[in-house]
Amino acid sequence: MGEDAPPERLHSPSDAVADMRATARWTVAGAAAVGALLLGGAPLTAIGKISHVGDAVLAFAGLVVALGGVAWAIWQTGEALMPRIATLTDLDDPDLSDLRARMARDRPAFFGPFGQGREDLRAAVAFHGTVAANLAVTAAAEQDPVRSRLLAQALADARANADLARRLQDRLVELVHAWKVRTAVRRSRRHTLGAAAVVALGAVLFLSAAHGHEAARTTRPAPSPNATR
Repeated sequence: MGEDAPPERLHSPSDAVADMRATARWTVAGAAAVGALLLGGAPLTAIGKISHVGDAVLAFAGLVVALGGVAWAIWQTGEALMPRIATLTDLDDPDLSDLRARMARDRPAFFGPFGQGREDLRAAVAFHGTVAANLAVTAAAEQDPVRSRLLAQALADARANADLARRLQDRLVELVHAWKVRTAVRRSRRHTLGAAAVVALGAVLFLSAAHGHEAARTTRPAPSPNATR
């Protein structure tokens, strides 16, 4: 007898991929907005306050550092949006170690009644598919009504088993793909935090160059009347 078939639609891990990529797109949009702000009117206004070559060099370096941080964030987050190809072999990737640990804790949830690992699942797909094909050929040539009914039942069971094994295998591939996207999005978040620190450093350099001498002039004490005598 065949195993009970799963529901018509198992919850697909791919459903979460769109949400994760939407998060990455928002991150790219935010980084681009910061870049637009850095190239907006404020830097152009501040440039007019720079009167020394050293300050000009420092301001230029600050802008380069800040824009480099923005580009870094966009590049790394864009990597999370790149299309990815996933196979069961990708389960060996170091980035998927936490997924492998979860699978080890509850193997029936991932492999059903078809063994303890991906190779068992692959073998089940091939085995039950072959059994179903052979039974279909035998049932088509059978003339005895009783044997035909028995073969029809066996064929239905074999097809149900093959379908369940294929569903579990496809779902596992989708889970591997979703986990790879999840890992890429998490990595891009860490890079974005680092890029934010770089942008802040560049902004500090630019502002110190643009306003440093102006602040020094405004805070310089006026000469004493006695000093002119």
